[in-house]
Amino acid sequence: MSKFISHFSRSAGPNAGSKSHRDFVSVRAGRANCAFTLIELLTVVAIIAILAAILIPTTASARSAAKRAKTRAHFAQWGAAIESFRQEYGYYPTFETTGAGMNKVNGNTAGGTNLGQVHRFYEILVGTRRDGQQLTGATTGNPPPPLAQNTRRIAFITFTEADMVPVNTTDATLTSKRGLVRDAFDNTDIAVLVDRNLDGSIKYSAAGGDGINTLPFVSPMDATTVRLQPNAADFPTVAQGGVRAGVIFYCAPPGARQGDQSLLIMSWK
Repeated sequence: MSKFISHFSRSAGPNAGSKSHRDFVSVRAGRANCAFTLIELLTVVAIIAILAAILIPTTASARSAAKRAKTRAHFAQWGAAIESFRQEYGYYPTFETTGAGMNKVNGNTAGGTNLGQVHRFYEILVGTRRDGQQLTGATTGNPPPPLAQNTRRIAFITFTEADMVPVNTTDATLTSKRGLVRDAFDNTDIAVLVDRNLDGSIKYSAAGGDGINTLPFVSPMDATTVRLQPNAADFPTVAQGGVRAGVIFYCAPPGARQGDQSLLIMSWK
């Protein structure tokens, strides 16, 4: 019997029945089973890359759609201010009628820190200069100066920083646009047309009755050589009655390319 016990002890070893020994072996085995293989690691990396490729464009599209919606909201607010002007004075205001800025929100006003420079769109609708000073100066001219149109200096709208490029901006892409009215994309090339003859629609061409000989071209801020205007499908002809509205706006967001009017943001579409 003693021989049997001695043989069993030698074959089993001193730790064969020890609980701590069994736990140690189990933990090491578990660690070995939990380790990633190279194939598994590469698979995870590939999945992350695929998800990123799907989500990044989707996020960019969502942001662009949000800015387009915000730009339309700007147009609605500005249009409401112009309609309030008409209700007060009985006619729509006249903005720039000559030069490169004809029928544009910023007209022929250059961006810069001199806020005393005439900005017809701002001054007519706000009743003050951009620097907050009272409107003064001439009351006659062609087109009529702001004081000649908003003689009571009524504030029909309050422009916020979301509507205008700050004078103290440090953004290098906006320094040349300081003090100008902007859309949600920071674009300042924005067309504005009004129903000057008050017949219920906006028409262009010499026979249109609104003094609009051609539709203004607008450019996106990321491609200033691209020039776009609404096509016939978006802007009905005089024979078709024009656009049934008192005031309209349109602009070209980033990414718009020559000949692709489908990306234009139009207040009436």
